[in-house]
Amino acid sequence: MKTALFAALVLALASVPATGTAPAHAEQSPTPVATATATAPATATASATATAAPAATPTAPPTPEAPAPGADAVQPTPSPSSTAGASPSLTTVESLPVEGSDEPFIAHTFENPPPVGKKGAPAGAAATSLSTESYSLARSGDIKVRLALVQLADKKATISQATAQAAITTTSSYWKTMSNDRLSMTVTKVESRTSKATSTQRYPDMMNTIAGELGWTPSPYTALVVFVSTPAPLSDGAYGAGWSYNGTSGKVIMPLPGALTNSVLTHEFGHVLGLNHAQSLQCGSGAQDVATKADGTFADSSCSIREYGDSLDLMGVSQSTRPAISSTLWTYGGFGRGDEILDAGVLKDVKKFTLKAWAGTDARRAVKFTDPVSGEVYFLELRLPVGYDTAKAVNLNSGVKIVQPLGAYSLVLLPDSRPFAGYYNPSQTWQAGQTFSTHAGTRVKIDSISATAAAVTITAANAVTGVFRDAWLQAGGETSLGYSTSDVTCPYGAAASTTCHQAFQRGVVYSTPGVGTYAVKTAYMSGWKDAGWQQGIGYPTGAESCGLYGGGCYQPFQKGNIYYSTASGAHAVVGVYWNAWRDAGWQPGIGYPTGAPSCGLYGGGCFQPFQKGNIYYSTASGAHAVAGAYWNAWKAAGWQPGIGYPTGDPVCGLSGGGCSQSFQKGNVYYTAATGAHAVSGAYATAWTAAGRQPGMGYPTGAPACGLYGGGCFQPFQKGNIYYSTASGAHAVTGAYWNAWREAGWQPGIGYPTGDPVCGLSGGGCSQSFQKGNVYYTAATGAHAVSGAYATAWTAAGRQPGIGYPIGAPTCGLYGGGCYQPFEKSNIYYSTASGAHAVTSRYFNSWRAAGFQKGVGYPTGPEKCGLYGGGCYQPFERGNSYYTAATGANMIGEPYRNAWRLAGWQSGGLGYPLAAAVAYNGYRTVPFQGGSMIYSATGVKVVRK
Repeated sequence: MKTALFAALVLALASVPATGTAPAHAEQSPTPVATATATAPATATASATATAAPAATPTAPPTPEAPAPGADAVQPTPSPSSTAGASPSLTTVESLPVEGSDEPFIAHTFENPPPVGKKGAPAGAAATSLSTESYSLARSGDIKVRLALVQLADKKATISQATAQAAITTTSSYWKTMSNDRLSMTVTKVESRTSKATSTQRYPDMMNTIAGELGWTPSPYTALVVFVSTPAPLSDGAYGAGWSYNGTSGKVIMPLPGALTNSVLTHEFGHVLGLNHAQSLQCGSGAQDVATKADGTFADSSCSIREYGDSLDLMGVSQSTRPAISSTLWTYGGFGRGDEILDAGVLKDVKKFTLKAWAGTDARRAVKFTDPVSGEVYFLELRLPVGYDTAKAVNLNSGVKIVQPLGAYSLVLLPDSRPFAGYYNPSQTWQAGQTFSTHAGTRVKIDSISATAAAVTITAANAVTGVFRDAWLQAGGETSLGYSTSDVTCPYGAAASTTCHQAFQRGVVYSTPGVGTYAVKTAYMSGWKDAGWQQGIGYPTGAESCGLYGGGCYQPFQKGNIYYSTASGAHAVVGVYWNAWRDAGWQPGIGYPTGAPSCGLYGGGCFQPFQKGNIYYSTASGAHAVAGAYWNAWKAAGWQPGIGYPTGDPVCGLSGGGCSQSFQKGNVYYTAATGAHAVSGAYATAWTAAGRQPGMGYPTGAPACGLYGGGCFQPFQKGNIYYSTASGAHAVTGAYWNAWREAGWQPGIGYPTGDPVCGLSGGGCSQSFQKGNVYYTAATGAHAVSGAYATAWTAAGRQPGIGYPIGAPTCGLYGGGCYQPFEKSNIYYSTASGAHAVTSRYFNSWRAAGFQKGVGYPTGPEKCGLYGGGCYQPFERGNSYYTAATGANMIGEPYRNAWRLAGWQSGGLGYPLAAAVAYNGYRTVPFQGGSMIYSATGVKVVRK
């Protein structure tokens, strides 16, 4: 909804202030009430806040100054005080010339006017909250004017209907031209009447009385224009007043027609159509442009807005001519065809434009652009003596005019913004060779001006030129880096001797002498920062290059490269890490880096993470990648405290298709079948002793502790390596492992204390354990011999004596005994008898004597050297005697005692020829030299 607008044209006579500036704009209340008291303000400027400031506090007017030669002397009428009366004044009193001058200065008051708006902010859809709503090209129609010629009750005069209608026709012609014939004003009704209003009434009361008598109310595309029978001025020095509603309806009150009627009425209909005043920037410093602070005030405290300060705009200071409205008001009001102003958008570099006469009819004759830093909007228009500008666009007012939007107002930016004398600035346009700079740094150079056109060059704030432009384009220009956000900066000295840079929306371009100029995109910035910036890896030495494995990119720097992928981000890889990455197979090997190097690891090490592994570094080991299965194996081995840092990269082609990676304290071995596992320390020594891969295959797990007796083991494909503090580490594989299990593991014979040793008697092998040995031959397999069995085996002559063990000890024999079989004999054991071998020759005699039931268990080994070359083996209840002639035969009590009494072997009986035992009953036993006959009375010896 457009704001209802009340515009009062006030023309009054007063003294001219020394400053030559208009009074301040006052907007205080929606009620259009004039004030009875008014004094001239000290200055004629409005603040740069979002709405126009109230009138300045009343002060005495300064001493008048003389008009310039050839100019009409003008004087201001005092404005109402901002503190006057119960009804605050809405009237800004305009300065007027002395009587008879045709160049007055006009002011207006407004009922609920639109706000001033933020300096340089666009109107319409892109407007900020401080900007007013703008009109569109859709606004079109003929405003039907009801013309009333009113005789006041106390003063009569002839009112020229023709002059009044001509003024309306002239006004219509102007706005038809501005609106491309879409808006016009036509008198549809003329009436003459006498009113109860008087010339002594204040003009708002006068208008209210007359409008009430006429019964007029606002409606779209209608207007009421009233001429009254009193000469100017009306009350409060007003030369006219008007009210506006919704931009298409309003009412205007005018005094008797005079010399200024056409311009004043045209100006007033500008307000009816929603426009406000054309202002100028005024700065004591002479600044061309000024920034606005967050609180709405100007950054340069010497700057203010001079109301009506634009005399090259109908909506500025009033004058007998009617120049074209500025391009900002043109845009705001939705005038023209819509193609008159080229919108260059946000400038990012250097652009050239051609301007044509603004008061002409060419398309794209003016230019609008947005400063890339401040975001403020600027308009460039060429004012030439064409059309409505014919009389005004002369001398230094013929040239390029630079204007900013200010909501419904406009703001002209001058070549010299210092206060000027009088009301009409003779130098509002920029001339050929001059350069305007926005407060943010965008430069507009007026290259040339002819009778029909002007050429301008706009260099955006932070424009991209030279080698910086080349690098920007190489990096993809606006699509990739965006536009610049800073000028070229050389922070450490002259550009010829130091690196300079220019910031962009999505990166920075760096130019280094002797190196080149290259862009570093935002994505790479984090990687560069993590790498220590310039001190870490220097400046870029090339542009980003993509198309790497997996869709990656990289950018080279003086001391390394930064690599980027969507998944990993951007990170630098330099020095020893770069070499290690190469050795690990680049991206296919361990992927892209996912972070920067990080130090402080165990033992002073560092690492850099990659997608599929890490690169680890220490002074002693160098840098090497650990990835995948190797990384897991390293973890299982206890990281650095366990096997140290990697000292090499994985090497394949080992026995059986395996691979290995070396570490400071061991190696990690890998095959597809076993996975990767570390072998270190005593386990590595034991593995070597066991023949490594050919001997016992690859490791299938990490060492595990907590075994019986505090032992540990590491599994391999063909066996395990067992370790204890007392025994050291040794492999137990194949048949030895089965034999160890058969022997009861560690509780049975302890941990291995050595590796298998071959070359024993009969081609046998053995492996030592803490409590015994495991013996092996192809014929017998592997079996442990330990404790008493080992002693007995030794006593029996070991392998030459009774061969190798062919089984493990077996218990549960008669009387709680046990035995272990050997190739040529068995070793028998009982608690009472101990362990002793019974060879085959004695075994049969033992069997004939009834085994353990007959004579018990052996209590010793075979002993020879008896009389006649005999031998014997003692048992618990007898002995078995052997000679080559007799074989082995057991003799027990009471036969043994009888044999003793008969003189043993040498007593004539010789050796027994059969078992002489009481097992299964007594009987007659033959001897070499006789026999023994058992009876109830004893044993009788019968000699041959």
